[in-house]
Amino acid sequence: MIEEFSAHLADDEHTSPRTAEFYEADLKEFARFLAGKDIFESEGIGVGTVMDFRNHLLEEQRKRFTVYRKDAAVRRFLDWMRTSTDAELDFDPIEPMHQPLDQQITFLEDEEVAQLLSFPINRPEDARDAAVIRLMLDTGVTVSEIRGLLKSDLDLDAAQVHLGGPGSHLAPRARRLTEETVGTLRDYLAMRKDETPELIVGRAARPVATSKALQSAIWKRCEQVGLWRVSPMVLRHTFAIRLLRRGATLNDLKEALGVRDTTNIGVYRKFV
Repeated sequence: MIEEFSAHLADDEHTSPRTAEFYEADLKEFARFLAGKDIFESEGIGVGTVMDFRNHLLEEQRKRFTVYRKDAAVRRFLDWMRTSTDAELDFDPIEPMHQPLDQQITFLEDEEVAQLLSFPINRPEDARDAAVIRLMLDTGVTVSEIRGLLKSDLDLDAAQVHLGGPGSHLAPRARRLTEETVGTLRDYLAMRKDETPELIVGRAARPVATSKALQSAIWKRCEQVGLWRVSPMVLRHTFAIRLLRRGATLNDLKEALGVRDTTNIGVYRKFV
């Protein structure tokens, strides 16, 4: 069944070859784990089995990002079995969504960032979501700010974006963009055929109506590449910690995030 699932992934335009390769290796490890528990039929797999596998990985001191990917691979595989084969599973492996592995500040390591951005870009909405994620990682911009960004807030030649415009509760600031983000934004804008002034648009080139819509788009990409559900706040945390790791002070971070005083960012103190 793993071989059949791998063939299914190979034909899925929304799954990158790299993700498919990782998934196959992850599922073979899951199969070995099941064999060690004398489980050889799908009927023997339950919610407890999935959690046991996850706990087994944690006990082996695997990286958090690795555990999440393997857990996502198993859940997607079992959901495919449940919905696309004759296998009998008496539970939905996708729900309930599992909680983060720790209760501290959650942020992405470099490997997780690469995985999140590994989805294929074939359509305007693909380029849009890649642009949103890259903007968040480059600048710490919030989803509400992104919804209010205009094309005129961008200066791609200078690799810069102006944030905190009218209506934002955050302070005005200008942030530099990486070469990769500039390239993604150029591609996204080139794919658009509308004259809508907003930088990020939804269906029918209309402004994005709610912050939840952008969050859902990010979650869709997480599921596509086999990553745990990354919230916009996790991307903002990632930006902050990357900045501090490069030697920034809390005051530098305050200005970069657009917050009014350092008491709002004291949670990052341990990373200074």
